[in-house]
Amino acid sequence: MQPIEHVQYTKQNERVASSTYLEIHLFGTPSFFINGQPLVETTSSKVEALFAYLACHSYPHLREVLASLLFNAQSRGQANNNLRVLLSRLRRVCEDTILINRQTVRLNPAYDVWLDTAVFQQNILQNPEYALELYQGDFLGTIQVQDAKGFVEWAALKREQYRLMALEALLRLLNQHEASGQFQQAIPLAQQLITIEPHHEGWHRRLIQLYLHTGQRAQAEAQLAACGENLQQAFGQEPSPATFELLK
Repeated sequence: MQPIEHVQYTKQNERVASSTYLEIHLFGTPSFFINGQPLVETTSSKVEALFAYLACHSYPHLREVLASLLFNAQSRGQANNNLRVLLSRLRRVCEDTILINRQTVRLNPAYDVWLDTAVFQQNILQNPEYALELYQGDFLGTIQVQDAKGFVEWAALKREQYRLMALEALLRLLNQHEASGQFQQAIPLAQQLITIEPHHEGWHRRLIQLYLHTGQRAQAEAQLAACGENLQQAFGQEPSPATFELLK
């Protein structure tokens, strides 16, 4: 298997059926497909968290390191015991996609892997439109794990990195479309900016202006109202006079 960082993107309808294939989505609500079949539902968010971590780092991991990452245990023995139980659950739902021995745990190198975060990184500069289609929400945005400080810190760092990459790409494209007068094409970009940062008044203002440029005053007024609701909820304040001025 290629290192995760270098997995090549293949369009969905061009993928060849394989008996050893993983498709993994970590933006927004994580989803895992093994040989085209979704991962069996599990009640443990830590199973998904561990599978996601192994997918992002395809090399072998020492069990002690994973135990420390996923369990804030009082002793190394307790953490290792907790990991042993977690690995047993993971093996049941992930079949042979994970290789486990006494020392290490890793993704099975016999499997070809498609990972949305890796494809996002590969495409964000040269093919940003496609990369942004993959960005369906924050990295591991719906996974909530308890007593796993190491994992939470790692996920938070990656989440912010991907968010900044998406924002920078969106702003580049938005500026390009506005500069060339392609206001209608710029609207979805401004909308995605607001989806990522709903409390950023500047993004609301950009979208209001785009609606006005394209003769959509009703949508501009609705966006001003949405801006006000978001700012009131987050900061207890109304939009600035400059934002209201756009619709006068």
